[in-house]
Amino acid sequence: MSLVIKCIKGKKYYYSFLSYFLKDKPKSFSKYIGSQKPSIRESLKIEDSFKDELIQKISGKAYTSLLVSKDDVIRCLLFRDLFQRKYQKLTPLKRRKYDIDSTVRFTLTTLTTEEVEVDLTDVENALKKSSGLTQKERISKNMLVAVELIKEGHKLDKNYILRLHQMIMAGFGSKAPGKFRGRQVYLYRKGAFGSSDRLEISYRPPNYKKIEGMLDEFLDWYNNSALNPIEKAAMAHNNLYKIHPFLDGNKRVCRLIFNKTLLDNGFPLINVSVNKETYFDVIVASVEKNDPRPFVDFVLKQYYKQVREFLAAK
Repeated sequence: MSLVIKCIKGKKYYYSFLSYFLKDKPKSFSKYIGSQKPSIRESLKIEDSFKDELIQKISGKAYTSLLVSKDDVIRCLLFRDLFQRKYQKLTPLKRRKYDIDSTVRFTLTTLTTEEVEVDLTDVENALKKSSGLTQKERISKNMLVAVELIKEGHKLDKNYILRLHQMIMAGFGSKAPGKFRGRQVYLYRKGAFGSSDRLEISYRPPNYKKIEGMLDEFLDWYNNSALNPIEKAAMAHNNLYKIHPFLDGNKRVCRLIFNKTLLDNGFPLINVSVNKETYFDVIVASVEKNDPRPFVDFVLKQYYKQVREFLAAK
């Protein structure tokens, strides 16, 4: 924040001034303080209060923040609004094309991130076909259906989480679709220098008997949290991943819940795993250190990058 002085009829008036650089120019806000210059301590209080007011004004909600700055909350909301303005200006045909393309890209990325051997043709065929699907098309179709569900704005509860898992694992009984795991699972990272070896990380998910209780706590937090959407989405992914409620498909469900949180608040679908290696690295770093900041920081950077790419596209 900076102080701006306006002189009117020889008298000084002080204004608080905030500016955020967005696509190609700054977006600025000012607030009248008074005719007396505030002290440094008063200026800091005024700045903090002004940012709270801006968050409320832009979003209509009193969002809080824990691991991201209020400046980043404001900047995220401003980028969201820029996205929405451009999106709404698209013709219905172009808007439909964007929706399909973003869903297809997300589906392809979120599957190949897990080394599921599908390609773009499989996903595009799955989108068009309702029967006679190959196995790769069936896997793709499952994810496409789940992506459509997260766009519908349902409340997040246990049944919803189970439903998402049942959708993405439909037809694969060995993966226990729509059921919480009944045994211990372990998390691994790849060996160094391209080795095919897998090394267990230092974090181990909870005993399967604790899953439902931990999910109750997770859902209570999720449905009552006033966290800003970007941070809430990242924290939801991180917290649900730590519980690891399923035998398989946990990260896929996490990415769906992550994007449900964004979509419910007017944000675009974000391909958070598009940078696969870094995505895995920050997840592991966050759970091993019991510190979600690496993942939250990564999400923030991916959000800015992907929205800027959309805004820059012709």
